[in-house]
This record gives sequence, structure tokens and C-alpha cells, in this order.
Amino acid sequence: MRGSRPISVDGRFVGVAVAREADWLFLATDPGLEDLEGMAFPDPAEAARVARLVFLRGRGRVPA
Repeated sequence: MRGSRPISVDGRFVGVAVAREADWLFLATDPGLEDLEGMAFPDPAEAARVARLVFLRGRGRVPA
């Protein structure tokens, strides 16, 4: 395993991306992102981008 990267949105820790052989697995720590739990992403940046979109939309805010 290559490692893991914390995922934060506006300073709030919402999950972690865990490296696998060919992709990164998202593990949610925030209940608002439970729909992303177990999703695979090509890299931590993409996991963070999608987590931010879902998190902000769930809070009724439109991401910039």
C-alpha cells in the first residue's frame, strides 16, 4: 500500500483516500458523504474534488 491522504472541505475533515494498487479508495468520516464510501478514484485530488462537491451541495451551498 502506498499510503493515505486526508480529505478536508473548508477545514473540516470529511474522509480519507487510501491507496490501492491501481486507484484510491474513499473512506468517509462525515455522515454527509456516506454515499461516496468505498468509491474508487484515480488519485486523491479527484476524491477531494468530488467529496467537496457532494459535501457543499448537501449543505445547500453551490461550490465555486
